[in-house]
Amino acid sequence: MTLDQLRALCAVVEKGGFHAASQSLFRSQSAISIAIKNLEQELGISLFDRKDYRPALTPEGQVLYGKAKSILSRSEELSSIAKHFAQGEETEVSIALGAIAPVEEVLSVIRQVSESAPATRMSLQIENMGGTLERLLEKDVDFAIAERFMPVPHTEEVRLTSTEMVSVIGADFPLATHCPAITVADLEQCVQVVVRDTSRNQPKQTAGVLEGANQWLVNDFDMKKRMILSGAGWGRMPRHRVFEELADGRLLALAGKGLDPLRIDIYLFRRANEPMGPIGERLWQLLQKCEY
Repeated sequence: MTLDQLRALCAVVEKGGFHAASQSLFRSQSAISIAIKNLEQELGISLFDRKDYRPALTPEGQVLYGKAKSILSRSEELSSIAKHFAQGEETEVSIALGAIAPVEEVLSVIRQVSESAPATRMSLQIENMGGTLERLLEKDVDFAIAERFMPVPHTEEVRLTSTEMVSVIGADFPLATHCPAITVADLEQCVQVVVRDTSRNQPKQTAGVLEGANQWLVNDFDMKKRMILSGAGWGRMPRHRVFEELADGRLLALAGKGLDPLRIDIYLFRRANEPMGPIGERLWQLLQKCEY
């Protein structure tokens, strides 16, 4: 069984006959007839009922026609992927995204690039604090989008946007009735919910953490927000992640010394002096042009 035989089968069915199939495939009618005959002999079944003027598929032919279409589709996909790779396009481009970064805008760019380069697999992983840049420096990913606490050696960086970390409590928090007069001293006896730094080989980093306060560590901001909404504790959240809850009163923003919003810049990083393929380079450029 060959792909040419399967193409002949599909063409006869879809074009309505052997002559029309030969024209669509730019082959002689006898070549199409021989391809179908050889396929039938190899399979040991009749694919067409030839009693009428137009060949009609037998029940067995109907099943095999469906399978042939699937095989040809995958063959074309394989050829397309091989063509992309032959042109130097990467098999995979990977990004580590800091959890406080604006994910929707990044996903929009990834989708745009993915649609234009379907052969290249896009990989996105969410990290916290120092874990994002650690993935880049250890060559686990091609890009990192993250906050920068200190200069990062051997990298190229571009500022993308900034995010605001706002101190919030839930409406059921024990001190909620005192809002907005709550102070840092009031919170020292309360639980602060903190997202765990996902770095593995670097010193753990913190930002906006109240020293000496009782802490609950969580893995991500979704769980952190759920805990704060439940009244179990307080903490800083990226404003874009709690916009709706602040608007409808389920969360209350704190202010004052030590509690005012922190504005944190978000950067796009890649390793310096390291060649990058065409898909990675396009992604690098588009991420900088995106409106965050």
